Amino acid sequence: MTMSRRAAIAAGLIGGAAVATTTGTAQAATSARGPNPPATGESAAVRELRRLLDLAARGDQSLQRDAGGRCVVVAPQGVHVLKRPLVIGGNTTLRADGATFTSDIAVKPQTYRKDANQHSPEPVYPDEFVSVAAVNSREATLLLNHVPADCTGHQAPGNIRIEGGIWDPTAHFIRNATGDDRAKATAAPPMNAITFEHTHHVELSGVTVRNVKWWHGVELNAVRTATVSECRFEGWIEAPTAGLWHGEAVQLDLPTAGTTWGGVADNTPTTDTRIIGNYCGPSPDFPGWGKLTGSHTGAPGAVHSDVWIERNLIEHAKWDAIGPMNTSRVVIRENTIRQCWGGVYVKSISPNPNETIDIMGNDITLVDGSTRPAVGVNATNAQLPVSDVAVYANTVRGGGFGYSANVTFRREPQR
Repeated sequence: MTMSRRAAIAAGLIGGAAVATTTGTAQAATSARGPNPPATGESAAVRELRRLLDLAARGDQSLQRDAGGRCVVVAPQGVHVLKRPLVIGGNTTLRADGATFTSDIAVKPQTYRKDANQHSPEPVYPDEFVSVAAVNSREATLLLNHVPADCTGHQAPGNIRIEGGIWDPTAHFIRNATGDDRAKATAAPPMNAITFEHTHHVELSGVTVRNVKWWHGVELNAVRTATVSECRFEGWIEAPTAGLWHGEAVQLDLPTAGTTWGGVADNTPTTDTRIIGNYCGPSPDFPGWGKLTGSHTGAPGAVHSDVWIERNLIEHAKWDAIGPMNTSRVVIRENTIRQCWGGVYVKSISPNPNETIDIMGNDITLVDGSTRPAVGVNATNAQLPVSDVAVYANTVRGGGFGYSANVTFRREPQR
């Protein structure tokens, strides 16, 4: 794919919304008063986009509002190479149709706490895979919400919406690397595409995330009330020393000492999440994800909850297509799972039990030779039961149904 910087568009307003435009260094410098200081080497269009995001974060009265009361910022069309993440404040909508964001962000060499067998069926520890926040730059994401340093719970400014755009963290590195696909992938740092933490009321609609390396397309970390709908997650570059179970396109996380991007590491879980009508599969360049969605971190009393995963299409997932762990009150229904290694798999992990799981109406086809269940519910041990489970009306081709001891049902489960 040919990628070139696009000149900043002419000054003015389109449809009443603020649009990035060339305005000179004096205006660009004003963004230093907000969460988006200018970065050396970025285009005029990106500098102006940062300035407008800062205006939106301050609730500037010159900006159009959408139906949700959010300030509207429209990204210019074309390819934009970021030197640091875009930071979006509260009460802001970013409309990015026609824009592609990629990274030239410097990230420190990646490190792991320990090597893990890539094909191990389960994580040995809740946080076996150390996140970018612990060992790399906290800037290893294309977009991050503004999180004050002392922020806890879900208190960072919320009411944020992202519409459209292609978010491809590796494209700039791959374009400029030499050698085969493996060498090009090695040149790119591991990154998320979009990250939210300690915030509330987040919406992503019509976003395309492409060719993420090792981590996640969208990370919802200590987020209350989020909807990810009609998005596409295309292509993932797997980590060579971490289990495939960590490869979520949409990850539910909590801010532990090793997984905090901003604010306080207070173990706040993610709750009230809707993942609806999305596509997750290969891109033209790289294979599919580990899974569409799940979670793999836990802390005492910190359980993700109230999650709806509905009407998604998942193809060629390398692990379980849908795999919540440490999550209660989950509805997984009417998803189509095609040619994946595993289907739907729900598990308790230390130190918390889980409850109220509904898995119904899913159409699941596993690849030949799979050793994973089409539908599985697993309680780690008697101290970590999974209770109040209902599994029914699923269509399964390949695999089967697997339930461990210490799983209890509210109705006779499908077998």
